[in-house]
Amino acid sequence: MKICAIVLSAGRSKRFKSSLPKYLHSIAGKAILDYNLDAIRSVKKINKIEIISNKENKKNFIEKGISPFIQNPINGTGGALKQIFNAKKLNSDYYLVTLSDTPIFDYKILRNFINKSISSKTDLSVLSQEVSNPHGYGRIVIKDKKLKSIVEENDCDIDQKKINLINTGIFFLSKKAISNINLIKKNLKKSEFYITDLIEICHQKKLKIDTYQNRSLPIQGVNTILELQDLDKFYQNFLKQKLMNEGVRIIHPETVYIENGVNISEGVIIEPNVVLKSNVNIGRGTIIKSFSYIEDCSVGINCQIGPFARIRPESKISNYAKIGNFVEIKKSSISEGVKINHLSYVGDANIGKNTNIGAGTITCNYDGKNKLSTKIGNNCFIGSNASIVAPVKIGNSAYVAAGSVITKNVKNNQFSISRTKQKNIKNRIK
Repeated sequence: MKICAIVLSAGRSKRFKSSLPKYLHSIAGKAILDYNLDAIRSVKKINKIEIISNKENKKNFIEKGISPFIQNPINGTGGALKQIFNAKKLNSDYYLVTLSDTPIFDYKILRNFINKSISSKTDLSVLSQEVSNPHGYGRIVIKDKKLKSIVEENDCDIDQKKINLINTGIFFLSKKAISNINLIKKNLKKSEFYITDLIEICHQKKLKIDTYQNRSLPIQGVNTILELQDLDKFYQNFLKQKLMNEGVRIIHPETVYIENGVNISEGVIIEPNVVLKSNVNIGRGTIIKSFSYIEDCSVGINCQIGPFARIRPESKISNYAKIGNFVEIKKSSISEGVKINHLSYVGDANIGKNTNIGAGTITCNYDGKNKLSTKIGNNCFIGSNASIVAPVKIGNSAYVAAGSVITKNVKNNQFSISRTKQKNIKNRIK
């Protein structure tokens, strides 16, 4: 069985008022389009994906390694299917049609929709859902428990506008159904072809038509920045509720921002105004204090991060470490029991176990051209306001005096000090 997924993405998003196409805007750190592509790829029965774009947005897909089909002219959803079906002579058994600006958060919805449509031998199936405010959506008209038609908002009469069952824009079509695509006539009001008109045609052809109602996470299209904001807020609440149900304490969750790809163990406490970006892993018993910004890194068990800490990509914070206020860690490995309590920058460094990094310490990792590394051993004490000029190695149990500029290696158990001689002038200048 061959199933081709077709993603409609040729609209120009005029209402969105952004130079960036709306399907590339992110929700919880993930592009709207990628939610759909990942949902499609999760269905093993789908063996082909076609994306329909316009000329202006072609480059965006090329950059993602996708060669889109260009819809020209832009003449509606039905027009898009007409053009690709006629130009590419598609020959699959079924066709899944989705929209690039309508993210699918729960992948099981798509799998269940497809499985039910195939098992019931339905030729045309529409994914529908009930909403409290259906304004702007096509209404699903049911008669005798069967799908009769989909009526667009502008064409609804008074009674149809009261219908709360709406069209999500996702269709599943058999080869028989899509072979009638050229029978769709142009809508005279908008000079476009609507895929929804295929329903009436399939009725005339005596094909089996049905609707599958989504009762999981809502599927909602995005037409404006405000709608995007509302959808992002909804998904943020979903992610945080899921984490709290798994034993994560989030204090004032409305102030916390969490992206996809964040894994947090039970027993973790997240204080207000924390940002957790993608690919963050946090071990049990750790506390993330207020105003900390963490991205693309791992944090071990029973750590303390913040307040006002920034952990940048490719960093590893091991168990029982303490990263305090106004500390920035970049692409560094911080071993177990390390303390960096305040006002320090550690970049491109490897810090050994139980080492203490004093306030104001900086690993000077950039020489103006290259990023260079610093290695500090176990059980070291680095005094306040020390500058460690990479590349340099400091051995185990070494001691660096406060205010030192370290430019040479320090061996195990050595005490290192580098200061200019202090001068006290008797008579203060007036």
